[in-house]
Amino acid sequence: MIGRKGTHMAAEDGIRNTKSLIWGLFLVALGGGFLLQRFGVIDLPNWGLLWPGIFFVVGVTHAAEGRFGSALMFVLMGMWFFACTFNWMGLTYRNSWPLLMIGVGLGIVVGALTNEDKRRRRERGAS
Repeated sequence: MIGRKGTHMAAEDGIRNTKSLIWGLFLVALGGGFLLQRFGVIDLPNWGLLWPGIFFVVGVTHAAEGRFGSALMFVLMGMWFFACTFNWMGLTYRNSWPLLMIGVGLGIVVGALTNEDKRRRRERGAS
């Protein structure tokens, strides 16, 4: 007999597997599209410059899960990559890499202040 806790764990595993499946299929499709473009099979718009948007998607996913430190870190990383890619305010990878360290550090600080790691460990211990 599966108790209430077993049912909860099975549902949680199903959600985790579904998220992994969706992310995996997304990456396969995206990579396949870029590969077909490289071989001249299809002609895609120059979306290659928009790759930092993936960090925003990950950030929103983490915010929806209540992991605000991780969400902040991914959003700030996405902003930094966009700024360097489009040379906003003269920022390049070479002259602005300390900003990346600050963004990651801020994410870690917010995660610590919101007890994000303790919650995640507690959830893993229950599963």
